[in-house]
Amino acid sequence: MGAWSTRIFDDDGAADILAEYKILLGYGIPPEEAYQMVHNYFAKDYLGSDDEDVFWLGIALYQWKNGILLDEVKENALKCIDDGEYLERWRESGERIYHKRKETLNVFKNKLLNEVNEKKKKFPKCPAYYRKKTNLKIGDLLAYIIHEPGEATQSNDPFYSMLYKKVKELDKKVVLLRVVNVSKRPVTELVPELDYESWAEMMLYDWCGEEIPDKSIVASLNFLPIVMECDERYRKIVTNISLYDVEDINQFAEIIVLGNDNSFGTCIPGLYLENPDSPSLHCSSFNNYLAMTFLKL
Repeated sequence: MGAWSTRIFDDDGAADILAEYKILLGYGIPPEEAYQMVHNYFAKDYLGSDDEDVFWLGIALYQWKNGILLDEVKENALKCIDDGEYLERWRESGERIYHKRKETLNVFKNKLLNEVNEKKKKFPKCPAYYRKKTNLKIGDLLAYIIHEPGEATQSNDPFYSMLYKKVKELDKKVVLLRVVNVSKRPVTELVPELDYESWAEMMLYDWCGEEIPDKSIVASLNFLPIVMECDERYRKIVTNISLYDVEDINQFAEIIVLGNDNSFGTCIPGLYLENPDSPSLHCSSFNNYLAMTFLKL
């Protein structure tokens, strides 16, 4: 079981199902239509399985709470409650948990049979971070001005002493980034065209200076793999990253768009990785990695 308590919503499967259902409702899709989409999408995973009750109970409780309970859902939820096989699985967690789950189901059954809630007229949209979109475009050349360099502490160890020195050197320095791709992720796989989140993937040029350079300098520069873990024995590198807080980074850095080269839309650099390790970073972390990268062991 993927449950973490005896409550109906406290289950990994129920949480996944309801997350999709809530998104559809939040975008104004009528409750019955949204339910049918969820049913069609998850049916293959739950209906006829040992976990079928997870589907019906989760949907039924959510619909009941919001006054949109469908007869089909109510009937199937009641069948699951009355079917002792679904409850038997809880015995493996001990008698106390078993009886607590049984009580939860009996209380819910009573509500399904005897209580009707007022129909909810409007459902909230999914959190803003599900649908946040970058303003950057493929080919944008960025000056990244470091406001707060990475964290490092003084050490007697020669390697960490060098790293500490490099961190201090990067304060107020400028590096150059190129947006090489803009990725999108739909807010829900059930209706991919509904809405999406997007983020810019960037690569680092092998250049670091005191001031913003003329953009023509990039013609002579190569891209530099970004070092994300570094010591005398081990280096973990990626070649492109995306920054989570690129639109709200004043504490850690400043980004200025210097220009755009639309050729990157058709010619991705050779170092680019389609699925890099740890591709998304906060600027505070990125500043740490810049120190490791420009240490250039």
